[in-house]
Parts: sequence; structure tokens; C-alpha cells
Amino acid sequence: MLPTVLGAVKRLVLSFVCLAAFLVAAPAYAKSGPNPFGITIVRFSSGTTPAQMQAAVVSAGGSVVTDLSPVGALAVAPVARDFRGRIAANARVIDAFREPLFDAPLGRDSSDGGSSVGPLAFGRATTSSPDPWHDASSFLGVTNPEGILQWDDARMNVPAAWTKTLGDASVRVAVLDSGVEQSHKELKDNVAGKPQSFVACDALRRQYGENLLKQVGLTDCGTDDREGHGTWVASRIAGNLNGFASNGVAPRIQVSSYKVLAAGFGALPDWLLAGLVAACSDDVDLVNMSITGYLDPSDPADAQTYLLFDDAVRYCRARGVTIFAAAGNEHVRVERVMTTVGGRALSDVGRVSNGADGIGTTPPGADSADFDLRGLLEAPAGVPGVVMVSATNNGNGAAPADDPFALGLHVGARDQLAYYSSYGPRVDVAAPGGARRFNLPGWDGGAGNILYGGWGSLGALAESGLICRDPLQSSLFNFACFKVEGNGFGWLQGTSMSAPNALGVAALVISAKPGLRHDPPGLIARLQATARQTMTNFTGPDDPDNTSPTYDGRPCATGYCHLDTSVSIPFADAYGTGLVDAGAAIAP
Repeated sequence: MLPTVLGAVKRLVLSFVCLAAFLVAAPAYAKSGPNPFGITIVRFSSGTTPAQMQAAVVSAGGSVVTDLSPVGALAVAPVARDFRGRIAANARVIDAFREPLFDAPLGRDSSDGGSSVGPLAFGRATTSSPDPWHDASSFLGVTNPEGILQWDDARMNVPAAWTKTLGDASVRVAVLDSGVEQSHKELKDNVAGKPQSFVACDALRRQYGENLLKQVGLTDCGTDDREGHGTWVASRIAGNLNGFASNGVAPRIQVSSYKVLAAGFGALPDWLLAGLVAACSDDVDLVNMSITGYLDPSDPADAQTYLLFDDAVRYCRARGVTIFAAAGNEHVRVERVMTTVGGRALSDVGRVSNGADGIGTTPPGADSADFDLRGLLEAPAGVPGVVMVSATNNGNGAAPADDPFALGLHVGARDQLAYYSSYGPRVDVAAPGGARRFNLPGWDGGAGNILYGGWGSLGALAESGLICRDPLQSSLFNFACFKVEGNGFGWLQGTSMSAPNALGVAALVISAKPGLRHDPPGLIARLQATARQTMTNFTGPDDPDNTSPTYDGRPCATGYCHLDTSVSIPFADAYGTGLVDAGAAIAP
């Protein structure tokens, strides 16, 4: 990510991480402060009609930016100087608060570099055979030790499920992300409907003018994917089975794009909420949110924002929609608690531990105080009713193996918790997210390029997105982006990858078992009951006491740079009930 912005505790990231090495002084998430537009969220009492909400805002001197009336709120640009006081005097108003900015500049926390390769030979697809790269054992002369490029499907037992279903074409998944490149060869036949954007450029431009949008870096105002992240997520879920390159977990289902993130800027919570409500109003079956944010329950505005997420999730579940979200890449422990937020009693809330394991992984040279998430509430994955998905690695050894570049650090066994993944009692299930070969941060020797054996998860990328065109990410040997016939592809790693992997399995399940299609509790229970439990986790938490330099000599003065290899995170904290198993989940 880009350097932090002054502010308090609100953080939002796309949940994927650098595969080769973290940028110096680049945190795994960005801090944020108040939004530059002064947008105010107004929450109304139950029973207030949309027309009454609109009238109240106008009479108080405000202009509606985003309609959140299905969950009892509006996002408003104040016109009158005393708008907040005037709207608060309305008897129908519960609260009015300045909306936080989740500042998440995109394109800096991706995986590796990029490259361009010439045409490759592709076979002809059948109705049941995966696309050419899926089972290929090598790529550009580099061999995957496990024998397949799309190794993650085997870990989830997806090929066994494919003997029964490739996904029902009537199943539709909403991808809430940076947009989707709908013309991509892997996606163009599996995209349903027109792309929608909830990045409120038009309303903000009318209110504040084009110059302010440019000044704050809000220039990503179309429906396309200028990042690449959303395209990757969509392809991992539903990349087409067409005889070209790779394919998704459920290659016969449909995906729809709901853009809620602006490249180089981030998001306002109302964009995320509006996208979520719209998707569920459109009767999608499943929603993927590879996004991670943190809110302070002691801050009134943060607490009310969290309640809006809770309202939106309730709205979706009442319509039979199941939501999957990334656990996050901060490697913190997220508890499952009963608590009161903004006056509302809630259970199954994801709250970051108040202990030492509530401080996130700290890059060399940084201060661990800047990564202190203790006591914060995670959203959306930590909102009650959302499926929180942790990430597992791609190691293929039965036991840990030493990294020759970091002797004594030996956590590279098969299917363990990825070194970056958050964990804890709030995790519901795990799915592959990929990791460096020895499941270590780059600064501890865990090299990430394919030649070294560090494999992420393969998917499509927007050819013109930041991941593919940023010169800082353009190394031939790291494969964050390579291009074939003008179509971008890349290996990425993160809980951004594990969430769509798990959702793809869910899509196969509801295709094979339509009785679970509009039954979120039943679907989640099925995934959890059939999850694989044969793996052993060796990954430990970050070590607060190890202040030794990294293997390349960089300082770790405040700790949390290195994994604690003397202890292992318990199974349930690492995997929830286990690693999703598609074959078992669709079985009778």
C-alpha cells in the first residue's frame, strides 16, 4: 500500500499481499482519517419511508449522494453549514455522523511483477476437461513440484466435484471489488448483466466539482477494472471452460460486477454498503468481498458504520444470500464475541484480540504501534452472518522444511495457515490462498517467484490494470502479470484469493444441492461439516519479542517482523472447521 494517511483507526485493504517482497515502509493496510468530502451518514428510525428520508435531508440543507434506504440510511453531502445539527433535530433520525474514509490506494500491495509471453498452444475444451493450464506441470520451463499450475483446486477436492457438476448457469455471484474486465476471454461468456459502479463520482462531482476529485485522487470513475484485483477474483470463481488458459472453480456459473473500490483512492463505506444492498436486491445467490476493514467500537461514527454493515448483511441473509469475505492479511487473532455495538447487542462479532496477537505483521524499519489493531471490529468478514475465510499455503511437504536462506525458520509444510493470514475463533473455514515456498515473509528469506517454488493462486487480470502496468510490479520471474493474446493473467496470494476459492466451492454445492441455494445457514453448515481436517498447522503468531534483524540485515526494533516458530496456532483458529472440500460437500 502507499504511505499511511494521518488519522485514527479505520483501515481497508484488498486482501492480497506481495509474493516477492514487501515494499520498504509499505504497510499491509493503510490508516485513514476523515473523508475529504465531509459526507455525512444519516440513519433513520424503523418505518421511515424513502420519501420521508429524502424530504428530511433536503429540508435540513443536504444533498443525497448515495441511497441506502433499504437499510434505513442515506449518505449526504451537507449544503447548509449547520446541516448536521438541523438533521439531528428531526424526530425520525437516529444518528448523523461524518463518514470515515477507508483509504486503500490500490496497486501497491499486489503480488509480484509482470511479464509478457508469446502465444501458447491450447487444446480444445470438452464438457468435463479443465482448460490447458489447469493440470499443466510446468510453465515457461518451470515445474510445479505438485504437478499442476492450478494447485488450489486439488487441495479443495474440486476435480471430484466436477464429475457431478461444473456449476449451474442459473447460479449468479456478485463480485464487490475494483470492477471486472468483462471483455477478458476467461470471463466474457460468464458475465451476467451490465457492470455497476457505486463509486459516487457523479454525485460528488456535481456537489464539489472536478478539481476536488482530482486533488484527492478520485479519478477511477468508470465501471471497468483499473486495478486488476476484481477481474482476478471473478475469474477464480467462474473463469470459463473454453480451451484457453485457466478456468475457475465453478466454470459454468455467472458473475456480476459491483464496483465499490476506486483505484488509487479507496472507498467510502457507503459505496460498499450500496453495492452489497444492490447485489442482494438483484437476487444474486452469493457475494464475494475480498476486502478487509477495521472499525473502533468506542468511536460513535465507527460504531454506527459497523451497525450499517450489520443491517446490510441481515438484509442479504433475509433474501437467501450468503456472503464470503477475506479474513485479512494482518496475521492477527480475530475473536468471536458477544458484545454491544452502538447500543445493539450482537453475537458472532469478529473483534481483534486485545493481547499481543492483536498487533499486525510489522515490516522491517516500521513501528509495530502503527499496526496495532487490538480491540477493533473487522468488517465485512467479522460482521455476524458473514463467512470469514482464512488462507492456506501451497507447500507440498508432509513436514516442515528449512529455508536455506533463513536457517532455523522451518514452517513450509503442506496446507498450513499462510504466514500472512489472520486467524482466530471467528474463522469459519479455510481455503487456499498461496504463499512463498517456506511460508515466510520475504524479508525472512521466503522468496516468492516461481523459479524458487513460491506459488500463488492463478487467475485472470485486467490487462490495463495497475497490477499489469505498474513498473514496480514488472519482473519477468515473479509473474504477478503475464499476457497471452492480449489477456492478462497472474499468480497472486492472500485471503483475497482464499475467499473466492471457498465461494467457488459453495457455488458448486448449491448447483448440486439446489435446496441449499437460498439457505445461508444450511449452506454454511454443509461447508463446515464436510471441510477437510487432515492437515496440521505449524504456523505461529508474529513474535513480539524477536527484535533481531531480518536475514538481509534490516531492523526489527519493535518486534512483530518474524513468526514465532516455537508455537503453533491451534487448528480451529487456523482453519475454523477445516479446509473446504468440494467433493465431500456435494456428495449425498
